[in-house]
Amino acid sequence: MKSFIQFTDDILPIWEKALENENVQYPFFTFSWHKHWYAHFHTNEHVSLFTDSDNCVVIPLSIKDTVAHFTGGEEIADYLDAIGSDNKKAAAWKSILPILVAQGATKLILKNIPKGSSTLSFFQTISNATITQEDTTPTLTLPSSFDTYLEELDRKDRHELKRKMKKFEGEHALLAFHPRNGSAIDMNFLIQLMKNDTKKSTFLTPTMIAFFTELPKIYKGSLWQFVLTQENRIVACTVAFHTDNSLLLYNSGFDPKYPGAGLYIKVKTIAWAIEQGLTTYNFLQGNERYKYDLGAKDNAVYQVDLPL
Repeated sequence: MKSFIQFTDDILPIWEKALENENVQYPFFTFSWHKHWYAHFHTNEHVSLFTDSDNCVVIPLSIKDTVAHFTGGEEIADYLDAIGSDNKKAAAWKSILPILVAQGATKLILKNIPKGSSTLSFFQTISNATITQEDTTPTLTLPSSFDTYLEELDRKDRHELKRKMKKFEGEHALLAFHPRNGSAIDMNFLIQLMKNDTKKSTFLTPTMIAFFTELPKIYKGSLWQFVLTQENRIVACTVAFHTDNSLLLYNSGFDPKYPGAGLYIKVKTIAWAIEQGLTTYNFLQGNERYKYDLGAKDNAVYQVDLPL
């Protein structure tokens, strides 16, 4: 078992090899994400990046106030886990636990672990480990057409969605939906709209704004921004990650002067994802009612607590 202290570029080839063996490809699992987190949020923590002897698994951990946890940011990364080959993770975790104790950790708290992870399977074998459902990431399985998507909704939900979409379009002329990628993305649109929400405004510290603003440079190919305008005025905005055959809705904001704009733009992104031939639309963490009204099904994420 090897241990590295910081997110230096010499670790990148090792990380990428582990990622190649990972069953799922989330942006939160990449070296770039964790390095970006470290640059903005690392404060007085002991970081250890563990790799097994074959470089098939990377486990990025940090110790803060004697508590070991995943790097990557529990508030900003919807999924966190050991990264790499499933059949190697158990052995890697077994080797790491005594090292964490030697480094001064007295407790391990792991958050945002996706359902089906072999990390969960390993800790289920530890008698004093506690595993609880932390949240859910409601997810849609997308059909081949938007009409089919509508037909697959519950009858009441379908009727309500059509009514709300028609009402919004009737009240606002000259609506336009703009998908943007690469250098066309302007995160200031999103940030300003997010500030209309009191909770999100508090969340948007200067450090958090800097973190979000730089994401388009880091994820040039996979980050998409969707902008809704009404007579050239921006009324809603979302950003999402396009990975493999999935679209992951990451953050959104809307102008409160345009009630219904938030739902409208999300439905337009679902239609866009279907047009692109994607098979999954992931709303990421949160059990807001609208996600289920749009047909999403729960997909749990878990937390592990273990005294060391």
